[in-house]
Amino acid sequence: MKSLTQNQFWARLQSNEPEFLAAVRQMEDNAYRRGDGIAVYINCDLGDSFHGHEQYVTFGSDAAQIPGEPPTTMPNIGSSINWRYQLKAVYRPNDE
Repeated sequence: MKSLTQNQFWARLQSNEPEFLAAVRQMEDNAYRRGDGIAVYINCDLGDSFHGHEQYVTFGSDAAQIPGEPPTTMPNIGSSINWRYQLKAVYRPNDE
């Protein structure tokens, strides 16, 4: 697992839609206020049509999507089944 700087984190996102970028900016702001981090998970299932797709999930506090440290495999959140997603990197806004 790799730790990302703010520049590295945002460089991963440059090709995304403006609405998605706005949502991630809000996620970053919320994580910063709570002292949380953001885990970057990637779909590693070679047979899946979404292979390579990334998911961004907050972790740390009880208010985060994942309380505590992020596990290697992304847990199921809401109705999403996420066993295909493996932890690629973490970004901690408060470490900058």
